[in-house]
Amino acid sequence: MTEERKAFEKQLYPLYNFYHKHKDAIQLKDANFKYQKKIQIFKGEDFIKFTTTYFEDIKNLLPDKKKDAISIAKYLNENRIIVKIDRLPDDPKKKWPRKVSDTKDQTFTNEGFYTWNLVVKSKMNNLIMAGILLAVFVAFLYPIWPFAFKFGVFKVTLYLLVFLVALQVIRLIVYIISRLLGYAFWILPNLNNDSYGILGSFKPLYSNYKYTDGKLEISLRLIGIIAFIFLIYVIVQEPSYITGFQDASSQTIDDILDWGKDKLEGKQEPLHRRAIPDLSELMKQAEEDLANHQKTNTQEGLDQQKHSDDNHNVDQDDLNNNQDLRDMNNNNPLDNDVQQNESQTDL
Repeated sequence: MTEERKAFEKQLYPLYNFYHKHKDAIQLKDANFKYQKKIQIFKGEDFIKFTTTYFEDIKNLLPDKKKDAISIAKYLNENRIIVKIDRLPDDPKKKWPRKVSDTKDQTFTNEGFYTWNLVVKSKMNNLIMAGILLAVFVAFLYPIWPFAFKFGVFKVTLYLLVFLVALQVIRLIVYIISRLLGYAFWILPNLNNDSYGILGSFKPLYSNYKYTDGKLEISLRLIGIIAFIFLIYVIVQEPSYITGFQDASSQTIDDILDWGKDKLEGKQEPLHRRAIPDLSELMKQAEEDLANHQKTNTQEGLDQQKHSDDNHNVDQDDLNNNQDLRDMNNNNPLDNDVQQNESQTDL
């Protein structure tokens, strides 16, 4: 941007502020410009009406005097202070475009849509930029945050996630109930629409549309109503389903908080370290396995030696016992006399 252009735009800052000070008098809508940023658009017809109403105030804010509202609009359009935009090919054919881009044809018309092409510096923008820089700086200092701050951020993030999931479930349940009654009632209908920006996703708070169903749709709705009533009856008869779900949800959140606390305190080893050990750990593990293997082999050898010695001792005891029996028989005179008498009798 040249210095001449900057000086020209600076002369029109009061005009820009005047229009935005009375923004309730001209209808503005949010739109997504080339999928890159959110802008506010207005109709050429509304711009002419507003300029005509406040013509005496507006004409004094221009460098060149104009005779009517049309002249002011064309002057601003030719100098690209306001820029004509057009809807993108994939944008739904609705009254107001949602996905837009600039167009080569910059002829001002009452039916066209326009946006301001003027960057006005304000204290609020400076404060927002300072806040962003401060947030980035604080984020880089995360490793030296006190533990309470770290755990607090973790808890806020977890509860925010639970809130968003619960909100999506509630939205779906409300829509299903309304659909059974022949309506399409959505809470925050633009919540999942990325083309509206952050604030635009929360507008409007709700939307309602009545369906014109045929016989088949009405029959399916009746079946769905019966099934829904039966589900409510089962839940009323067995309240343990609800209490069990509540207990399980509470226990899950507590477990996640405990896990996060241990993680932040460094009590848990990172997953990537547990999954891929380094070389020193592998060598240490190999040495331990080798030592355990040698110890096991030595113990098995000792057990076998002990078992062999026990068997040898048992055999030696048996031999000694047999020898003692033979000695006793030889030394017994009564047995010898009996044997001699038996021999004589045989003769």
